[in-house]
Amino acid sequence: MGRVVQGIPKDLVDEILVIDDHSTDSTVVESLKAGALVISRNGPRGVGAAIKTGYREGLRRGGDVFLVLAGDMQHDPAEIPRLLKAIRDGHADYAVGDRLSGDPLAYGMPPVRYIGNLFLTFVTRLMTRVDARDSQCGFTAVTREALERIDMESLSDSWGITNGLLAESRRSHIRVQSVPVTTHYGSRASYIRIRSYVPRMVMVLARAFFRTIRNSQTPCAR
Repeated sequence: MGRVVQGIPKDLVDEILVIDDHSTDSTVVESLKAGALVISRNGPRGVGAAIKTGYREGLRRGGDVFLVLAGDMQHDPAEIPRLLKAIRDGHADYAVGDRLSGDPLAYGMPPVRYIGNLFLTFVTRLMTRVDARDSQCGFTAVTREALERIDMESLSDSWGITNGLLAESRRSHIRVQSVPVTTHYGSRASYIRIRSYVPRMVMVLARAFFRTIRNSQTPCAR
């Protein structure tokens, strides 16, 4: 975790929040030593809940743009300017990392996971009508104005939060742009099980789809 915090470009990022979802390693110590503010929670609640905690705290602290990236070096902090550029240039309110347009297999993405991501991205695009190139990527940046239009209570506390955010983007007229990024898996074993993960994500998408239908508006995302 310390390497991630240290690698974040300080000339672009004013404050770094680390959401400690009941970690059992040295996450807290490393994060504090690297200069981050740590928010610890009692008991693990899931990646979606951690992201929502970070968003709420960021809003409370008056942030203008909110970045999310993994704490295990899966996302390269040096690529943060790519996401911010899409927002700074006025092309997007919500910039989403795109691992799939490159060669994720060369960077260690397991083939089964690659196929699962392609399938879920196809289903997400079909159901949300948002031109997302990688619906499962958690490397993102969103403006304060966009985040304030999103119903965070409707978002999953688990991995489905990325899909829910895309559905909310359509519902709330938030402009989405995919930004090519790389991802590094290394030797870390994934604890996502495709056989259970994919059906669960399809259910998350189905709920988001019907929610969007009930609150249908003309999409502005692209």
